[in-house]
Amino acid sequence: MLLDALAHEFKTPLTSIKAAASSILDAGAPAQKELVAVIEEESDRLDSLVSETIRMARIEAGDLRLERRRQAAVDLIRASLEKLRILLEDRDVRIEAGPDLPEVMADAELVELTIRQLVTNALKYANPESPILIRAVPVDDAVRISVKDFGPGIAPKNLQRIFEKYYRVEHNTRRIPGTGIGLTIARDIVKAHGGEIWVESVLGEGTEFFFTLPVVEKMAEQKR
Repeated sequence: MLLDALAHEFKTPLTSIKAAASSILDAGAPAQKELVAVIEEESDRLDSLVSETIRMARIEAGDLRLERRRQAAVDLIRASLEKLRILLEDRDVRIEAGPDLPEVMADAELVELTIRQLVTNALKYANPESPILIRAVPVDDAVRISVKDFGPGIAPKNLQRIFEKYYRVEHNTRRIPGTGIGLTIARDIVKAHGGEIWVESVLGEGTEFFFTLPVVEKMAEQKR
């Protein structure tokens, strides 16, 4: 109830701002329209941020409700990147996926949130000049999605704790902003889908996060 009330309190003024901006956009001069278009776009972005923050708070509180649908993994990746387009404007992000990937049974919003967490994490640590690789490949009864950066890497002693709530990699704790819950939430979402999530890293070379989602046929078999 508290989260619903907070969502309402945040979203009501945002709705008013967007409505006012739309009115000016329809009637304003060209110079005004350009500025108001920015207000509209940023209002949408803030609205999405509020929704995502509330959703993350629910997940952290153990309120994880899945709405599974048939999804194409590549569509989930592209939708995730679209919501990060401002952060990705000057970055080299590459998607590698085969043309015949099986569909997965997934909650699109939650899986997209997971992908955004992993991509955002890569953006924080990777060299801005290096690419970020997102791959989707079929493996057994699942699709495996991975996000790879070419940053400093993670020491072996930190890998086992990387998904713990509030845990921050020691040598980066003071330098990189963050709450320490993003990877924990990603883990909880993947496990709720019946998938697995893990990380591989080499110091000085980079880090790659992997997770799997069951394909539609596998979920159908489990229901029989």
